[in-house]
Amino acid sequence: MEDMEEQLEDSDMEQLTLYLRLFGFEKSAEPEPVEAEEEYGWAQLPDILLEDIFALLTPKARHQASRVCKSWYKTFYSPRVWETFIFEDGTLTKRRYNLFKGFTRELCPRKSQNCFNNVGSLFKKIIVSPILNFYNLLFLGVLSSFLSFYEEFPIPMLHTFQFTFACESRGINGNLIYGTGGQILQELNTLIGCMKNLKTLSINQLLLAEEDVSGLFEAALKYNGESVRFLEIINCAKADTPIPQLARFDSLQRLTVSHQHVDDEVAVLLSGTGLSDLRLVQDQYTCATQPVSADAWRIIKEIAPYLKVTLEVRGKCKNTLLLQPHAPVVSIVFDTPHSKISHGAAMDIVHFYRKTLEVFIQKGIPRVHGPRSFHERGDSSFVMLVKHCPKLKTLIINERISTATVLLLSHEGRSLKTFIVRTNAIIKRSDWPRDREWSEEFYTKLRTNARCYDRMSNEVAQKHEWKWRPLSDREFKQMV
Repeated sequence: MEDMEEQLEDSDMEQLTLYLRLFGFEKSAEPEPVEAEEEYGWAQLPDILLEDIFALLTPKARHQASRVCKSWYKTFYSPRVWETFIFEDGTLTKRRYNLFKGFTRELCPRKSQNCFNNVGSLFKKIIVSPILNFYNLLFLGVLSSFLSFYEEFPIPMLHTFQFTFACESRGINGNLIYGTGGQILQELNTLIGCMKNLKTLSINQLLLAEEDVSGLFEAALKYNGESVRFLEIINCAKADTPIPQLARFDSLQRLTVSHQHVDDEVAVLLSGTGLSDLRLVQDQYTCATQPVSADAWRIIKEIAPYLKVTLEVRGKCKNTLLLQPHAPVVSIVFDTPHSKISHGAAMDIVHFYRKTLEVFIQKGIPRVHGPRSFHERGDSSFVMLVKHCPKLKTLIINERISTATVLLLSHEGRSLKTFIVRTNAIIKRSDWPRDREWSEEFYTKLRTNARCYDRMSNEVAQKHEWKWRPLSDREFKQMV
């Protein structure tokens, strides 16, 4: 009986082993223990690649990743990871319950102090994005206290500071627009006054009262008047307020400013500073103002013949482009979804800037109706620009045009080095009436090539001797 039981037990074990093999559960020799760091090879990534990955993460995600392995912990303290510090709504905050709002995220001073003490000396660029919760702007006070606590400047590599105020919020009755001031402005003035040897300074959307503007620039000029090379001041004041303090930055190379902050006197003062690049910007918050007079621009051309002016429209601005008569405008940029050129605007551009215009760019995908009728489209306006502006080198169009217009632009724009249009904005039409200057052969060839997208692309490529094709919307947004 005992032999029978042993045989049954052996047979059962063999059957069990067979089942385990069939289902992949056969017990093999125990493998050597492998650490989590070496199992997938993440710890062996090159340092430069790890640093690039960490630089894309938020400060909270960087701290969480640093707890994975020793290699990532060392990467966390790499200088390249902390070159750019971006402060947003949820940065360095803690969760707190509010009786009226429920749970909210509020600035945690302890986290801010730990961040500055551990990695603050590695910052090269500090960017304060629009913060909807104004309580979190106490970050400005914490940072200024950190800078003023030490005898030596604790962030020696800092060269860029950018601050944008959240001047628009959504309320019960719609969007509300308001400016800053009071304690927030005082903290900002104190912080800028503590920074030293900045090369790039950007202060946007403050919408201050006229009497508060001078105090802001006195703080900026305290330690940075001779070091700032790139200055951006967008909508510093609510009303039409010229800022003559802009000319007190001695080393200024590029100035980006709203139209309402530059009048005849300020423009002439800027021409004597060695400024080479002046960018005049308007957006949805820019107030109505008058351009600099043509006489002032003629004086500026004599004082600073090297000065180049760029006119730019940003944001959700629906207003027409504010032109500066007879200014040395080199570039015109529309970075707004509401950009649409009119024939009158094109005529003014040709009249004022036909000898200087080199760049005309429409960025992004338009969010306005694109008419299909030839007389309602901007085809003739673009052809007029290319035909009468011989120095035009870059032409980027996001509006709807026809295949015949693309062919005419490539034919007239012999000096073009960059020519970009959208595939979805090209309609297959030859709706141009014959011009007196066109021969019968040219007009027939134009109509023939306009009936096919491939022939159109090949003709443009043959004209400019480079590979050319219209871009998809995704490629257009990435390229422009």
